[in-house]
Amino acid sequence: MAKTQSRQQEKIQPPMTPMIDIVFQLLIFFLLIPSQAGEAYLTTNLPKTQGPLAGKKQTFVKHVEIELRVPEEDNKDVDIVLKKMDKEVGFGRNFEGLLGALQNLRAEGLPPDYPVRISPWMACRHKWVVRAFDMAVAARFTKIHFAVPYI
Repeated sequence: MAKTQSRQQEKIQPPMTPMIDIVFQLLIFFLLIPSQAGEAYLTTNLPKTQGPLAGKKQTFVKHVEIELRVPEEDNKDVDIVLKKMDKEVGFGRNFEGLLGALQNLRAEGLPPDYPVRISPWMACRHKWVVRAFDMAVAARFTKIHFAVPYI
């Protein structure tokens, strides 16, 4: 019985030296950080007339875009929109119509390496993106890119 009473009377005291070390390190850290916060934004004077693209006008790469839109009220369906330059053609959910339009573009003279970008909306299902990709491959396009989903 005496052993149990002596255990209860002992107070557990963690070592204080490591705690004091941590407190001082945090204190130093938080004192130094505000003085270095201004160094994150350094002003620089970069040359404007050097480099491989100096003096050249940068142009936008033309491409065909397949946009996969998902109606907000129902994410079980997809609306396919084909965009080329300023033209926009909708196909509803008809992937075969998309294939026909892509084949027509190839027949009109677009080369196989003409860029095609697939732009899905955020709620778009993976199978629709894959199906659009399959249609572009079936139309014999070779440069197919994927855009970040629209939110």
